[in-house]
Amino acid sequence: MVERRARKRFGPNVWLLSTVILIGISSFGQKAPIAASSFSVLPLDQSDVQEADDGNLLTLSSLSQANLDRNLSVDNTRVSSSKGGPDFFVRNGTRAESAPANFNWRFATRESLFFTGIMHTFNLTTEAGTRDALNGPWLSDYFDSVSELRGWSDGDKFMSPYVGHTIEGSVFGYIQRQNDPKYSKVQWGDGREYFISILHSLAYSAMWHTQWKIGPISEASIGNVMLHASPGFITLADTPTLGTVAMIAEDAADRYLIMGVENRTSNRVVLVLARSFLNPGRSFANVMALRLPWHRETRIGLFGSNFVTRKKLIAEYRETGEKPFEHTQPLRAEHEKQTYPREAPIELTAFPLYQSFLGGGSCVGGGGSGATRVNSNWQVVAEVRGCEILHMPASNQSGDSLFYGGGLRWTPRAAHRLSPFMQVIFGGTKVTHESDDLSLRKKLFAEWNNGDGTLPHYPKRSDWSVEIANNGPTLGIGAGFDVVVARPFAWRLLSLDYSHTWMGNVAMIQPQTALRISTGAVLRIGTW
Repeated sequence: MVERRARKRFGPNVWLLSTVILIGISSFGQKAPIAASSFSVLPLDQSDVQEADDGNLLTLSSLSQANLDRNLSVDNTRVSSSKGGPDFFVRNGTRAESAPANFNWRFATRESLFFTGIMHTFNLTTEAGTRDALNGPWLSDYFDSVSELRGWSDGDKFMSPYVGHTIEGSVFGYIQRQNDPKYSKVQWGDGREYFISILHSLAYSAMWHTQWKIGPISEASIGNVMLHASPGFITLADTPTLGTVAMIAEDAADRYLIMGVENRTSNRVVLVLARSFLNPGRSFANVMALRLPWHRETRIGLFGSNFVTRKKLIAEYRETGEKPFEHTQPLRAEHEKQTYPREAPIELTAFPLYQSFLGGGSCVGGGGSGATRVNSNWQVVAEVRGCEILHMPASNQSGDSLFYGGGLRWTPRAAHRLSPFMQVIFGGTKVTHESDDLSLRKKLFAEWNNGDGTLPHYPKRSDWSVEIANNGPTLGIGAGFDVVVARPFAWRLLSLDYSHTWMGNVAMIQPQTALRISTGAVLRIGTW
């Protein structure tokens, strides 16, 4: 009877998931157009190189096996074969920017759908509950799942939200970069171009992770995950932000660690491992584009004629001390040089927080805010934050708080390295308390037995949990100060806020008055 019911209800979710995977697989056999940064390596002599009309592109009139000219080291200038051979890069001290081209939405979307399909396939393979959720009324289960989104925690341990989702965010970010011809070759140290690229990756990662969490091809639509697990905002906030931080860390590691290894050895095993495992997000994004995980847009490959060239370069480095691979700044025309304000026109902040309810109790969590500048002294602020209630009276009880709102911030010294501020924010707070019947939960899961028992469906939280929620308006006032580390970055060293919420108690939680302390990273847009 259970099996017949499952087959009867089986339908839209399977077609939806199959479509995602097939779209991703369809990218096999269809290579993306080669961007200006594609490469392989051919040794050449200076006499074999001719400069193209644009002054940036070099072409080979013949394919020589002569030694690589010592005035040209492998890095960022593109060289292509006039006879249809492969391309490669050489460095001549500075890097000329290639002409901008449009972002390739077609291949970026395919690669992102391919990645999404792989994540869904992993969930279906390892989680019996996700497989069971394929059955049932798709649209109503999807809407019910999304409507459960609240609070901060999603019930996962440290590895999933802070490691797994961080890598996921960086993969989506690198997919964006590798399909953006204008920024596909950016490296840590490229200044404004690099950070503009990072912002593009952040936005793309946020869009695709939101789709993964609550979109039409998401955990909510295919696995109905928020009907079965804690439905917190944590991954919506930390996946794109921590993923972007991971991209910066990977780019810095690529320039200082991996490039350093490449300057000292041509051992292919060492280089494959270094490129792949020190840059996990980039490696997975390469695979989504049907490239080898250790592919680099800015340096030569590791095998074939590239390996021969590497051995020669390393040998010459040991003799002369001239590094084969070095970062070079992009050339910028005089008319492109601008003066930027010291007061950031836009600021994006991510922060952890600790909040104490003055009536008793506390919570920990995090959030994000965005601020746009009205003038040198004032900003308009929007903020979302959430936290998980600590020290509940029993292990089967949990609670969380979610705030959403906006207001004004006064920044009298925004152009200085040390920038104090005061702010007033008004919005709404939702506080939720849950009580789980753990013995009933254990009984239901035993009866379900991963789909082989007598219970015909994967148990939902509502089957064993009772939820109480309340909403109320909140007014907060706070102050703090930022320390500007560099033009693009500041550290919100301290922020202290007092808030009052007009609502009654939620079970034993007393959220009426609270004191919040936080610290965080600030991305300052428009100052570089």
